Amino acid sequence: MQLLRATTEQQWSLAEQFNDVAALTQWGGEGFRFPQRHTEFLQQLQLPDTQSYVLLDERKNLMAFGQICDRFGRLHLARLLVLPDYRGQRLSGQLICALLAAGLQLWPERQASLYVFRNNQPALRSYLRLGFTETRQPGAYRADLMFMTLSNSACLLLAAKAASAVTLAGVI
Repeated sequence: MQLLRATTEQQWSLAEQFNDVAALTQWGGEGFRFPQRHTEFLQQLQLPDTQSYVLLDERKNLMAFGQICDRFGRLHLARLLVLPDYRGQRLSGQLICALLAAGLQLWPERQASLYVFRNNQPALRSYLRLGFTETRQPGAYRADLMFMTLSNSACLLLAAKAASAVTLAGVI
């Protein structure tokens, strides 16, 4: 597997993964419209200080997508997605480990963070399995969301795991 910076075409291809506004909002947060319009979708996805990555298999098939950004003084993970054909293979863990490795190249001393909707049980189980814990939300509290963090030492351990499974090809 290989983690690469996402191309515009790969980012736009994500739009076909969402069949309704609820699914799109659960993944991307507020601000996305449904049905998606090319320019608007990409503008919402390509925010300042946000880097988008794809996880590809050996045949260069897109398996997963995720973003890292500088938020809350942390290495923040956002818009994580394992494509349906690849779910159930624990790829979310490999994606997160690889994203942490990429992010730690930029911010080696930081903790990691992410938001997850409380009703997204598969994602929540994955994050808990990796060691993320619920932390007080920065800003206004939202009952439907959990803010989760991971210590820098845990980030470093997970990033080291990525080295054995995922090639980081020109990620920075």
